[in-house]
Amino acid sequence: MLIGVAGMVGTGKTTLTKALAGRFGLQLALESVDAENPWLESFYGGPEEMHSYALPLQLHFLATRFASMRRMRGLGGSWILDRTWYEDAEVFARGLFEQGFMTSDEWTLYRRLYSELLYAPAARPPRLLIYLHAPLATILERIAERGRPREKDTPVEYWSALHSRYERWFAEFRHCPVLALDVREYDLLSNADAIEEIAARLRVQLEDELPQTELWAPRARQRALA
Repeated sequence: MLIGVAGMVGTGKTTLTKALAGRFGLQLALESVDAENPWLESFYGGPEEMHSYALPLQLHFLATRFASMRRMRGLGGSWILDRTWYEDAEVFARGLFEQGFMTSDEWTLYRRLYSELLYAPAARPPRLLIYLHAPLATILERIAERGRPREKDTPVEYWSALHSRYERWFAEFRHCPVLALDVREYDLLSNADAIEEIAARLRVQLEDELPQTELWAPRARQRALA
């Protein structure tokens, strides 16, 4: 079984993914920076380089993502994934096309390959997609609060466009069941009970498919035993 966690920067994807992995004993697949990507440094060389290397960069990300998914499927068991392959293609690669860094022909080629890969066994849809969302103003506040230099220096226009693409992608998403969470209501950093509330909703959504022996008792049960 695979659970995907999706949402833009600042929604708490990684925090929630780690919390649910620990809560239910799920194998954890975090989004990783590909240190062996030969296109990344060249892509950020300037506007001309971004036009030249956008397609090979995104093809490398796509190949790496599907190789990782194939290994996960081969290992078996229950997994929770921080960011999905759908976002890679339909939010981030699409963004480069919409910003003019990919030509129409390049985008068509990328989409053809992505569409074919979706038929591969590794790309079977998740059992459930958890989608974290919030208004743009809330996300911008969270990005500012965590203070990562590269994020703080990114123009607001970039975040606004990314937010719009995420909202459009989610509105059209039909691959698997979805649990949408407004991060203003489920703030893992300020609300200690939020993980229990989300865990309870997962139990309802997935019925008996989650591990039956949880790694720790829910908070209410702990209080009853005290």
